[in-house]
Amino acid sequence: MWTAIALTLAAAPMGQTAADDGVLSRMAALYDEVCLKTFPNDGAVAAAMAAKGAVALKSREIRIYLHDDPGRGWTLADGAAQFVVTVEAPPYHACAVRRTTAAGFADLAPYYAVASPYEQAAGGYSKIEPADMQIGAISSHATGEQKVAPDGSAESLFVFSNTPNDPKERAKGNTAVEVRFVHQFMSAGAQ
Repeated sequence: MWTAIALTLAAAPMGQTAADDGVLSRMAALYDEVCLKTFPNDGAVAAAMAAKGAVALKSREIRIYLHDDPGRGWTLADGAAQFVVTVEAPPYHACAVRRTTAAGFADLAPYYAVASPYEQAAGGYSKIEPADMQIGAISSHATGEQKVAPDGSAESLFVFSNTPNDPKERAKGNTAVEVRFVHQFMSAGAQ
C-alpha cells in the first residue's frame, strides 16, 4: 500500500514557519471542509478554494507536489505562511492539505476530531501499519486508515510527516517538517 503512496511524496519548500499556535486546528478545519466534505467533486473543490481567495498553482509549482502525476493545486495564506491544497487525478484520486511547520505536531487530536467521525460514518476502516520511508533527501513517516472494497478499490485517510535528512541542509537550518493530510480514492488494480 505505501509503495503507491510513496510515489507522490514531495519535499516541501524548506524553511521555518511562524509559530504553530492554532495551525493544526486551522489545517484540520480546512482538510475537513475541502478534502472530507467537498472532495471527490473536483469542481466543487476548485470553487471552494476560489471562494477562499486561494491562488492556483502554476504547472511548474504543482510538479513540486505531484511530480508527473496530473492534478491541480492552490496556496492559501495563513498568517506568515501558507497551506497548499492539491487534488491529484485518478487512479490515485487524492485531496491533500499541506503545511510546512517548525517541527510537525506532537498531538494530532484536531486532525482525529475530523477524520474519526468521517471514518465512523463511512464504516469499514481499519488501521494501516505505520511506515517510514527514505525518498531522496526526505525522511517520511506515514500513518493512516483504509477501507478496501470487494473489487480491490480503496478509500484511505493518511497523515504524512516529511523531514529533510541531508546533514548539509540540516546544518544550514533546513529542518522544517512538512505535514500532509490526505484523503485518497484508489482505483481497483492501481497498486
